[in-house]
Amino acid sequence: MQTKNEIDYIQEALELGRQRDYSGAARLLEEVLARQEAVDPEVLLLLGRAYHTLQRYPRALALFRDYIRLKPNSAQGYFFAGRTYLALGMNQQALPLLRKALEIRPDEPQILAMLGIACLKSKRSREAVEYLQKAVELAPENQKFYRSYLNALLVRGIKLCRLGETALGSQMLQFVLDNGLEAPLLHLELGRIYRESGQYEEALFHYTAACKLAPEDISIRWYRATLLMALNKTQEALEEIQTIEDLGGEVPQLNWNAELVERFMIRSFLAEGAWSRAAKACGLWLRKRGPDPMIHAMYAEALRNMGYLETAHNHLSKALEMASQQIELRYAQLMLAWEREDWNTLQKTLAILQRMNGDPAIIQRFKALVVDHASQDDKAVITQLQQAIRNTGPSPELMFALAQRYFHVGLPDLAEGWYDRTLQVQPMHERAYLGSIASLELLVQEGQTDAVEHLIERYNEYLERWPDNRNIRREYALFLVKQQRFETAQTELESLLTWDVTNKTLRKLLAYVYRKNRRYRDAAILLKGVLKEDPQNVSLLLEFIGCMERSNLKKYSYPILEKAMKHFKHSADVALAFGDVAYRDKKIEQALDSYREAAARDAEDPRPYQRMALVYRKQGISEMADRYEKEAKNREIQKKKLPNSQKKL
Repeated sequence: MQTKNEIDYIQEALELGRQRDYSGAARLLEEVLARQEAVDPEVLLLLGRAYHTLQRYPRALALFRDYIRLKPNSAQGYFFAGRTYLALGMNQQALPLLRKALEIRPDEPQILAMLGIACLKSKRSREAVEYLQKAVELAPENQKFYRSYLNALLVRGIKLCRLGETALGSQMLQFVLDNGLEAPLLHLELGRIYRESGQYEEALFHYTAACKLAPEDISIRWYRATLLMALNKTQEALEEIQTIEDLGGEVPQLNWNAELVERFMIRSFLAEGAWSRAAKACGLWLRKRGPDPMIHAMYAEALRNMGYLETAHNHLSKALEMASQQIELRYAQLMLAWEREDWNTLQKTLAILQRMNGDPAIIQRFKALVVDHASQDDKAVITQLQQAIRNTGPSPELMFALAQRYFHVGLPDLAEGWYDRTLQVQPMHERAYLGSIASLELLVQEGQTDAVEHLIERYNEYLERWPDNRNIRREYALFLVKQQRFETAQTELESLLTWDVTNKTLRKLLAYVYRKNRRYRDAAILLKGVLKEDPQNVSLLLEFIGCMERSNLKKYSYPILEKAMKHFKHSADVALAFGDVAYRDKKIEQALDSYREAAARDAEDPRPYQRMALVYRKQGISEMADRYEKEAKNREIQKKKLPNSQKKL
């Protein structure tokens, strides 16, 4: 039950929230939470919402989780936790929470809209449309809901079109367009539909509109040029090609026709790494014009880079059936076989290339990789890889293989050097990053202090590229704590907390780091939630009190410890802490009584007598101070005589 004072604090916090002073509101709510014995769920919810607005998302999630534990049948905890996960971009974590909120409140427009947005961001377009449509029906005046509904229809329409349901999909897209949502992607999809159905004039209209919305996108201009050629608007097509060249596109001097324009469009997509656009253009070509070895080969290259290795293999095989003597196709076959780990095809292709007098450097490079795969003789393999690198240049495949061998034979310093060279050539080589991290960790363990900064840098680089690898983030956070880099450790632990908000050990470690960063108030609020789950933990209680004492929450320590004295009747530590707080508040007799109680609870502990001696000394009562100092020394002597197994402190 809330006291009048607590109710006043909450009302003041709500008023500060209305004034957008969320920091002030949070401070008031923190005080209410710190002093409450039975935590009020409303305070948890309000403080969590304040933290969310202040973008303190991990701490908000911890409070929402505590609220849900106390009020599992309230939709609010699930809704606000889901909203915070959405703000963090953790859409999959948001979905079950928002579904639970909707289960409790099935006709709440805010929940429906938020769940629709979560579905949209999770690529569940059908559900997104359903939820947002219902939200719009329940709250037709809400323009944000309607805008989100149009976005959902756009995504759903595109998905239906790509699944072959073009009639319904194009209707959705046209509805979105008619209701004022202009976007290049919308016009591109409608243009693609009309183009594939042979309605070139309609397709040209949409590609022209897309060009106006994204005038410097060369890819869209290539699409437009191909349509102009198909419509025999040759002069306009040539003008578009000139525009592409003016924008920096690579355009050879050719006698352009429709087929050449389409071929070069695909090449330009590959050159700029637009793999998806290249693949779609190749697919359209093959459907419209039939098999072509170079189109199949370009299709295979786009698919390989998208990670569809088996489909890429199928298209490259078709290209080789039609043009088996094209040596460029054999080089592509080498790379694809290597990525598929198809060693049989790789060796056969190497033999074919030797008969065709292929590039000796390429042949040597892949021969070395085959040996690296097959041989267990580390020394021989290292020699062959080194020779291949000297002869053929810094190939990332060779350098990574050499780094792996050096790591395997226990030479992390050499391994790290080659991992680093690999990353200079191929910055998104994840396995090279992981190998580098492992090597640097070994160097740190060996006492190479200069490796510490390098390892921190490497962890940061990795997590910038692959932020969802929680195992690596956990390793990094623990390494930072061990290195006493508490500011950075705090950031990483807060990020981990968003993934595992129920982890008590993680919350305690974060509280420890907060204390090291002198953020005692934050530590106290975090520990309060942990303490409610583990109320019999004396050390946790004392840690919580210690944080309150070092923050401006210390005025609440006395009443908490006063109750704890009755609850933990055998704990000398609690009695000592209560005595310290009483003495700080100038309650001298209360402090002395608590120290005497501590001495009675543990007959071997010298600390109560040390505290009493100090109090009497400061009071100017030397006789009593001397007496208690003597008793403290006697206890210290007796304690030293005890075997280690019997020592309590």
